[in-house]
Amino acid sequence: MKYIQLFLFFIFITPLSSDEGRLGRESHDYKYNSLGLSLIQTEDTGLGMNLSVSLPGSLYITLERKAEGVDIATESFDRVINAARIGVHSGIGDLLSSVSAKGVNLKIKNVFDIYAEIGIKSTSIEGDYDSFSEDDTQANVITGIRFGNSNGWEGKIFVDFSKESEVIQKPCLFEACTAVIEYILDEETDQKYGAGVLFNINNRSAFNVEVLSSKVFDTSLKIGYQLNF
Repeated sequence: MKYIQLFLFFIFITPLSSDEGRLGRESHDYKYNSLGLSLIQTEDTGLGMNLSVSLPGSLYITLERKAEGVDIATESFDRVINAARIGVHSGIGDLLSSVSAKGVNLKIKNVFDIYAEIGIKSTSIEGDYDSFSEDDTQANVITGIRFGNSNGWEGKIFVDFSKESEVIQKPCLFEACTAVIEYILDEETDQKYGAGVLFNINNRSAFNVEVLSSKVFDTSLKIGYQLNF
């Protein structure tokens, strides 16, 4: 409930309109300068924040933080994930420039953007146990495409590669023992497949919905609000 209240507070204090209209932007002018807040539904409701800032050329950086509730038996924890990545994006037309076949040049339009990000992600578990205070830092790679009309509806498809940390409860082997709750790192890299849609309200604000599947965790649903700048 606390995450929902924070999300609604952010939405209501942020103007949904701008002096700039929705017209005038190039149809494939996808924004890599943005600040977003989102509700994340997995095992429990969580809250996420992300900041994307353009760098010279086609480079940009992305910073993310999200807190998700985790319930194990009678105990509840918050899984806090921080990530920092550097990305590069390019329109498919700019990337391929032109294709030559038998002396005929075929110009390719920028009908979608290809992007790739690489960086690190740390996971920590906040609860009543001191053993869960340690951070776990792993490599994080995301790659995907963005398509659609930047004056209206946009879409994206992507893959997220990184190892994941879980809170698990080990079963007792003897009657006298007490079940042990542990914080472990998955041995294999998780491949999360995601898809999302974004609606540009105007040049400055947008709503988005995103679905993310995972081999380790349940499928998550993210609903967010984004400020473009």
